[in-house]
Order: sequence, then structure tokens, then C-alpha cells
Amino acid sequence: MGDVGDGRGDGAAGDPGAADRGLIYRYYLYRITTSAGFYLPVSVLILRDKGYGLGFVGFAYAVYALGTLLSEIPTGYLGDRLGRRASLAIGCVLRVLVVGVYPFLPGKGAYLAIHLVWAAGRSFRSGTQDAWLYEILEARFDAGEFARIESRGRMARLTVSAGGAVVGSLLYGMDPSWPFLVNAGLATLGLPLLWTFPAVQGAGESSDGDHFGVGDAVTMLRAQVERPAIRWFVAYAALFHALFLVTRIYEQPAFEEIGVPVAGFGLLYAGFKLASAAAASTVGRLQAQFGVRGTFALLIPLYGVAYAGVLVMPALVVPVLFVNRGLSTITAPLRNQYLNDRLADVGRSTVLSGAAMAMALVGGVARVVAGAAADGLGAVALLGWSGVVIAPLGALLWVTKSPVRTSAPDGATARGSGSTATD
Repeated sequence: MGDVGDGRGDGAAGDPGAADRGLIYRYYLYRITTSAGFYLPVSVLILRDKGYGLGFVGFAYAVYALGTLLSEIPTGYLGDRLGRRASLAIGCVLRVLVVGVYPFLPGKGAYLAIHLVWAAGRSFRSGTQDAWLYEILEARFDAGEFARIESRGRMARLTVSAGGAVVGSLLYGMDPSWPFLVNAGLATLGLPLLWTFPAVQGAGESSDGDHFGVGDAVTMLRAQVERPAIRWFVAYAALFHALFLVTRIYEQPAFEEIGVPVAGFGLLYAGFKLASAAAASTVGRLQAQFGVRGTFALLIPLYGVAYAGVLVMPALVVPVLFVNRGLSTITAPLRNQYLNDRLADVGRSTVLSGAAMAMALVGGVARVVAGAAADGLGAVALLGWSGVVIAPLGALLWVTKSPVRTSAPDGATARGSGSTATD
């Protein structure tokens, strides 16, 4: 493989040198530091133990979605303007701050405010992390390997999260703050790793003197929204992402409803992480066998049948939660690959953040609706009806708009050219 300067080099794709292999391994280590395994099994439970109802829990996470909606475009622009590493570092610092103070907040207002900060920190990492990886692979390896490398990083993070989930639930029984503090310490380790990453030819880290301005960002976003292959794909992905988010919020209350003891939460979350890690290992094979279009088409029957089953037999909620985690793990890298293949290098973070913003908008609406219905329906019934409603909407979009296009048009992926050819 070649280096950043020569783009591809003379080596065969997939045969990097020792230095390049070290870079990929450091990327995997960085992904491990983004694990939420220690606090995730008790992230909703701590709010419930503080006396907050399901309605407030849903509202708090709707505020998080609003924060994501408001911050995705600005943080994506800053990722293009300041550089990928600086943007990731800001996100890391905010994450350490939020997780470290979360168990000590005094009231509802403080929790709503910290969810806004949490959303901003997540937004600094969302599009920028994918943009950095894609551009490094494009320069030193093969951009077609994005889904495979990203899914391996995800698998490493999930495997560590599985162990963290067991430990975190035990720590919560000793002191509710400990899972959060341990996770904050793990996140802190990401900062020194980030500064070992090489710069890529983005706006903030390029040496050619070019600048990516606000006007450029607006023009880029408008052009991409006008492309059906981007617009309808994001809409379709947003529907199922919203279902995933609603499920994540109410899975802990659902455990309580079916009688799972708190000590068992950690074991279930460890199982979620291990199942998700196993699912991540299948991404390359699924991509080769079914392609992005075939894989995304399967979401409609899988989600529809699984969630309808919960309404018939509430105990099925546990295996359905495993299905939800696995499908999300599989589709996330394929979604990012699909979008990256259709974007130019300049402004990549901005457009990816725009897609994340659209998904946050749909997810925020879903959270508000779910929060309003949760106290009346209960968590298990709410989850069942969520899938029964969203799967047919996805089917309607699939039939009427063909949201997943099989190939990028000529010029749509002209790297660094800013090409915005329509599909």
C-alpha cells in the first residue's frame, strides 16, 4: 500500500504495511474507548430510581434528539473546518464531562441541560468519525473496505461493552455513580489515541490553503438533498433508526415489567453486546451476498414480524431486543458506506452530519410520541406497537420511492471534486 501522498501506491488492496496496520489497530483501540458498556445497563434505571416517570424519561431523550438536530450541522461544519482530529477530541472531552457528572445532577432541569450537551458531544463525533475513517482508507488502503473495517471497530467496542455491562450492573449495586465514573475514565483514554492519528486532506487539516465556508456547506447540503439516492435513503434509514432509538429507551422499563431483576440487567446487556459483536462480524458477508439494497429490504419483514409478536406474547420482548441490536449493528456501517460512496471528500462531514440531523429529527418526533404514550400503554406494549406502525411505513416508502439505489451515478463520487450530479 502507498502512503497519503501517493494515494494508492503499488501494493495490493488489503495488504498494508506494518505502519498502516498499526494505524488500523489504533483505530480499533479508539473505538473501544467510545464504549458505553459500564453505564448503559443503568442509564434509564438511575432516572427511575431518582423518582422520574417514563414520560420524563422519554422527554429527556427527546431533548437529546433536539440537541442532536440543532448541533449536527454546526459540528459537521466544524469537522470540515477545524479538522477531523480536533472535532473528535472536542466530542471526547464533552462525553467525559457528561458521563462523569450524570449521576450527581440535582433535578429535572439539570438532566435536560446535560442531555443537550451530550447531544453536542455525540454530534462532534458522528459524521466526523466516519469521514476520517473513509478518507484514511481511501488514501492508504481501499475505500471499499469501509464497511468491513468500521464493523470490526464496532465489534471490538461491543465486545468490551459486554464485559462492561456485567461489571457496571454490579458497580451500580454498590454505588450508582461508579458505572458512570469508570466509563468516563475509559473515554478519557481516547484523547491520547486521537493525537496519534494522521491528518487527512480535509478542510481543517489540508495544506493547500483552500477553505470550506458556511456558504459552501449550505450549497453542498442543498445539492445532496436534491439527489433522490440520498434523500429517500436517509428517510428510509431514519424510520428504522427511530424504532431502534425508541426501543433503546424503553428496554429497561420493559425488563422491569416482565420481572427481570436489576442484577440481571447487566447479563442481558452483556448478551446484547456479544450478539451485536457477532452481528458486526457478518457485515462483510451480508454486503457481498445481498448488497446494501437487499440487506435494507429485509428490515421490513424482520422488524414487522418480531415486534408484532411482542403484542401477542410479551415475553418475546427479550429476543426482539436482541434482534433490534443485531439489525442496528449490521445496517449502520452499510448505511455509512452507501452515503460515503456518493459524497465528495470536501464537505463530507457536513453532509454526513446533515443525514444524522434528519435521522435525529425523525427519532426526536418518535421519542416525543412514545413518551406521551408510554405511561398509558406500558413499555412492552409501546415497543410492540412502535414496530407494527413503523414497518408498514418503511414498506410504503420502499414501494413508492425505491430509497436504496444499487449504484452511484457517474460523477457522484468524484473525490474532492465537490461533484453533485443527481441520481
